[in-house]
Amino acid sequence: MESVLKVFENAHHGYSIYHLLDDFIKNLKGPFHGDGKCSLPVDFLTAAQAARRDGFRMSAEQIRRISSKAFDWIMQIEPEYWTYAAFKGEHYHQITFDVAETYAKWIEEVRDLPIIQKLEVLHCKMTDLINSRRTESGWWSTKLIPSKEERLKEESQKALQLKVLFSTDTLFEVRDECTNIIDMIKQECSCGGWKITGIPCRHVIAVFNCTGKSGNVYDYCSRYLTVDRYRSTYSESINPVAVTLKTPSKEKAKSPSESEVPSESEAEQVLPPSTSKKPSQQKRKWTSEGFVPRTVTCTKCKGVGHNKISCKETV
Repeated sequence: MESVLKVFENAHHGYSIYHLLDDFIKNLKGPFHGDGKCSLPVDFLTAAQAARRDGFRMSAEQIRRISSKAFDWIMQIEPEYWTYAAFKGEHYHQITFDVAETYAKWIEEVRDLPIIQKLEVLHCKMTDLINSRRTESGWWSTKLIPSKEERLKEESQKALQLKVLFSTDTLFEVRDECTNIIDMIKQECSCGGWKITGIPCRHVIAVFNCTGKSGNVYDYCSRYLTVDRYRSTYSESINPVAVTLKTPSKEKAKSPSESEVPSESEAEQVLPPSTSKKPSQQKRKWTSEGFVPRTVTCTKCKGVGHNKISCKETV
């Protein structure tokens, strides 16, 4: 945590819910009451994904009723690092169980290949992935990426049934299943949906409809969810790496113009890294007659051809 704050000043980060859940299950200890041990992982995820603090407290209380030890385990971890309700950074309603899942599958496919072929396959897969996403996004005509555009339409439909009460010019009250407070200056809704998803929730859209600002709804969406940002993510390319190995050939006379620019066949040869001598390799020394094996002398019996470890003489 100290290193993260040192490198990324004022950054907010959260723990991996996947690994946190795994640790939670491993540390579960009885006695268990009520629904029993099997329901605790579900309650844990419900607490992590609760958008409101009261929802988090209800799930945490459910865990406490089943197992006080499980409740103590989750409460020792700062809620701001693993819950939606208390997280201080930007999060968009996505929990990734394994960030490297795609890469791990690729590695499994090429596990038995030599290292050079392995890198070539990974290079091709990454190139195809970037190119396919770049091509796909080129057909999008919406402001937001399709999944978020669809979510915004759904929220807009639900907003038509809501009633808005004006508190001030920037503070509003919207009645749904419960009362929701919208602060337009802080860009917050008490339901937590706006902060979690990065797009205005139904309560905020209802306010826009009443105040005549519905045309500017995209101005209140996170810029990271726009098509332009998506295209920018995949705009760069992975350049091909051409390695041409030189083959022994007779030198030919070259003109000055040819010698200035190396030809393609003269590309630098990439050699494997140098390795240290194997422990079993016999040490040699240089004499006037060339390399000769070094004589091994036992320090125990002073014999030749073995050392004290393999010495069989009794002293």
